[in-house]
Amino acid sequence: MTDFILAIGLLLTTASQFRLPGVPLGPGEVTLVVWILAMLGRSLVSGVRAPSPAVPALLAFWGMFALAQSLGLLVAMATGEAIESDLVIHDAMAYVLVAVVGCLCANGATRLRRVGWYLLIGGAVSLSLQCLSAIGSLSIPGIDPWYWERFRGWSENPNQLAVICLINVLVALYLADTAPRPGARAAALLLMVPALVAGRLSKSDTFMLALLAAAIVWFVLKLLAWVREDRLHASLSGQVARVAMVGLPLLLLCVTPLALDEAADIRGFVTGFAKNGGAEVSEETDLRLTLWTQAIERGIHSAMIGLGPGPHLKIPAAIIAGRVSTGVTLINITHPAQNGTANYEAHNTILDVFTQGGLLAVASFLWLLAQATRSAYRSRSAGLMALLAGAATFMMTGNVVRQPVFWFAIVLCLCAPVLSIRRRELVPSIQPARPTT
Repeated sequence: MTDFILAIGLLLTTASQFRLPGVPLGPGEVTLVVWILAMLGRSLVSGVRAPSPAVPALLAFWGMFALAQSLGLLVAMATGEAIESDLVIHDAMAYVLVAVVGCLCANGATRLRRVGWYLLIGGAVSLSLQCLSAIGSLSIPGIDPWYWERFRGWSENPNQLAVICLINVLVALYLADTAPRPGARAAALLLMVPALVAGRLSKSDTFMLALLAAAIVWFVLKLLAWVREDRLHASLSGQVARVAMVGLPLLLLCVTPLALDEAADIRGFVTGFAKNGGAEVSEETDLRLTLWTQAIERGIHSAMIGLGPGPHLKIPAAIIAGRVSTGVTLINITHPAQNGTANYEAHNTILDVFTQGGLLAVASFLWLLAQATRSAYRSRSAGLMALLAGAATFMMTGNVVRQPVFWFAIVLCLCAPVLSIRRRELVPSIQPARPTT
């Protein structure tokens, strides 16, 4: 039951339109708090258990991250930085929540696959309902599923929806990749369809790029795994992998001249996957470069210590002008106040962490990502490596460090060795039998 509650809480954290006006907590956060209390109560009743190997890594990261954020806040106070206290409290509470959820998830590593299945099933149901609301077949009072021409479902903005869709798709790929039976594999692939549809409707360019990066990583690692398998014993997959690894470079050499001749058509095909046919790509690129440049300058100006929790960038003039020119007011959406305070984010996870906690926060975050990558790679899980590649790509244009579902993905990768051992225990039939003497 607790695993189901966790999955529902992870899903609902992005359903920010269900939050009451002026209340920073929504149904997802409340559900996660209930799950935390249930897990703590279970630990008290059943006694202390040996922690997962991933727990010390998470505790070390959050200790360094909290220190970096505290030092940054002291710098902001000492320099007289104008900050909005409610945004500082919001970020601090969010960090505490995701830290506790991540550590408790890691401590119950053997149940993470079950949580992943619940996440897929619940995600397929909720995203299907959101798609029905998009076409007008389902109406929920007070909920607007559209952000102008972009689909946002129950989220406040399309990027929140894209995060949950991306993690659902890649968790489904991981579960399908490691499923012991064809039926389970087919079920995982089927359950990812609503997330693919909703993610595409969100018109998030980063969602598509993250899926492409994840697919490339998965394909390359699968080829390497099949070649390694062929070295141990002859197999059809190994032979196919060898042919592909030799043939793909030759195919690329042959296709490159043709691709250069047809560059305009290829560019049109690629930009067709971007929102509005790529018409806004140039404007968005300029806007993001402006924000990223400002974030780097703010981080350096703080002596690379940071300015503490909360956003620390000025709202770009182009965004202010855009809000005025539209003349349309959407419901269930919160914009930073245009009061001269630096209350806007860089929309890049690394740079937002840099402006908050400086080099110490960035170093600790990159160290944790390296630990997750190391665990996933050593467990030889192409699905988890694809999950990391997709999440890392999405981090380039969004701040996901406060998203509980992102930390669920990180914990999955950190606990990869435990998950692979558990899978072998549950499916002993795939292990070769020992010869009898």
